[in-house]
Amino acid sequence: MRTGIAAFSRFCLFFGLLWGSMAGISSPAQTPCRPDPGNLKRAMFHYEKAMTAYREGLSTSVRKYLQIAKRTEPCFARPYLLEAVLFEDEKKTDSAINAYLRALSVDPDVFPNAYYSLARLQAASGRYAEADRNLSTFLAIPSISAAMREKAQMLQMRNKESLALASRMVPFQPRNLGPNINTEAEEYLPFVTVDDRMMIFTRRYLRQADPPVLEEDFFYSLRDSTGGWQQAVRMEEPINSDENEGALFISPDGRYLFFAGCNRPDGRGSCDIYASIKRENGWGRPFNLGQPINTSHWESQPCMSSDGKTLYFTSTRPGGFGKSDLWKSTLSQGGIWSEPQNLGPAINTSGDENSPFLHPDGKTLYFASNGHGGMGGMDLFVSRMDSNGHWSPPQNLGYPINTSADETTLSVNAKGDTAYFCSDNLGGYGQKDIYAFALYEQARPGTVSFMKGIVKDAKSDKTLPARFELISLHTGLTRIASTASSSGEFLVCLPVDEPFALNVSCPGYVFYSEHIALGYSNQDKPVHKEILMRPIESGTRIVLENIFYQTDKFQLEKSSIGELERIYLFLAQNPKVRVEISGHTDNIGPAQYNKTLSENRAKAVADYLKAKGIDPERIEAKGYGFDKPVADNQSEEGRAKNRRTELKIL
Repeated sequence: MRTGIAAFSRFCLFFGLLWGSMAGISSPAQTPCRPDPGNLKRAMFHYEKAMTAYREGLSTSVRKYLQIAKRTEPCFARPYLLEAVLFEDEKKTDSAINAYLRALSVDPDVFPNAYYSLARLQAASGRYAEADRNLSTFLAIPSISAAMREKAQMLQMRNKESLALASRMVPFQPRNLGPNINTEAEEYLPFVTVDDRMMIFTRRYLRQADPPVLEEDFFYSLRDSTGGWQQAVRMEEPINSDENEGALFISPDGRYLFFAGCNRPDGRGSCDIYASIKRENGWGRPFNLGQPINTSHWESQPCMSSDGKTLYFTSTRPGGFGKSDLWKSTLSQGGIWSEPQNLGPAINTSGDENSPFLHPDGKTLYFASNGHGGMGGMDLFVSRMDSNGHWSPPQNLGYPINTSADETTLSVNAKGDTAYFCSDNLGGYGQKDIYAFALYEQARPGTVSFMKGIVKDAKSDKTLPARFELISLHTGLTRIASTASSSGEFLVCLPVDEPFALNVSCPGYVFYSEHIALGYSNQDKPVHKEILMRPIESGTRIVLENIFYQTDKFQLEKSSIGELERIYLFLAQNPKVRVEISGHTDNIGPAQYNKTLSENRAKAVADYLKAKGIDPERIEAKGYGFDKPVADNQSEEGRAKNRRTELKIL
């Protein structure tokens, strides 16, 4: 047995008990058990031998001498204290608690700090009320040191937080995902793709070899027709390798895969972050992200924002608030990662923060921490980013999601109603298993749906690697950006809490415009779409679905900015193209009134583009009133389609 630093310091503490003095201690209670002087002398002899054996790391001898000492004089408390320390070394918490309780029942004055040690173990075991009583007893002793008093007060404060959380239970009914996912090995770090069709997780297992090798690899499982998970399969090379892989995250658009790789030949530190790009025939060979993401320190647990711009990860690099902190880096249009920024004191503490999971809503962050208080050890928290980019005070996910044990990872599906985590204290099939549970309302993120499909040339039917932008009509800011794969396939997150402009662009083609406004009733109905792109040639026309005016007016609304900027960018990138901007109305009202209104609306768009620097000779503005309907004016739906602004290639 090797005692280690912590064990040796406890040895020194109790070694002092043997030869030190107990003078000046004011006991909180009377001694209920009086030892026989003759027996005590003999018991002390064996206790000294146990102390010497403990110092030398001879655990078998320690137990032998302690048993003799306890049998010789049951009212001698110090053997029980040393036994408690021995159980702590072996991480046998319940046995250590019982040994401390026995020592203090034999002699409440034996060692005041025993009340603190007992309370610390009780709090770590979820026995918060018992811990609170023993901390109060300890703090009532006048002779304890200032340092120990401060530690006890801090523990008492955290213990009261735990008591309060335990009294406000949150809904929590975890269900094991079953033998298709879980085995006798360890399964952890679950991740579910945005379309909810695939789960990928890490498995630590003995790989068959001579001799067998303990390995960490990625496994994946697909949904079956009943909504359950199929038998998990090991991911193929090049993602899995002879090295260890862990903490996988796939970007919401499905094109980029990030993971942590440790102790690799091309590594910069103990663990680095790697990436892989989706190809037509599978995932490309992973590459180290390099500086400034990776350093000589530990970087791990990556996740990407749904707009494809920001990578969040855990690092022990200098400049943080504690041991491990959460950081972020932004990807420029030129593909360069910015110098990572610490998420700041709202998220990071003097303790450990890790396992960031940013939901596809782009603003709800789940993470683990032992520095924000809670149930003890690592707890799971949620924080939300406001419109100014500031994080809210983290909210503990509550008991019994968090317990006195360590809860370290959580991921949430796109819909926001189901969370996935791993645990080794809920029974199951092996050491760590993966579970799912319904996430209660107050801890849920914003709901997102998704659109998936394919982009094609409208004439040749060939697939196109087009770029997607989802622009908020409230702010004009790009919320999500992505690119279709070389096969034209795409997957784009669709927030359901506000209307968006969807713009799709590809060199040589007129951009595609669509207005998207999903209500909460549509969140279970993902959008499947075939987008047909039209080549840039005379006569090609598109409807500008995200140009808006007030009723019977021609002033552009603020929500049109995103679309206007898209037109400007298209014209700037294609300097030889001339266009006609045309306005159209329904048939309500006089013909001349509608013609004038449509002309003014087309002119408002043209004036915006000219003010941005587009040559006026390249833009014609015309109003057609209701002369060119595209739908029946007999219905409101038809009239709405006829009220439109178009762009035509001249």
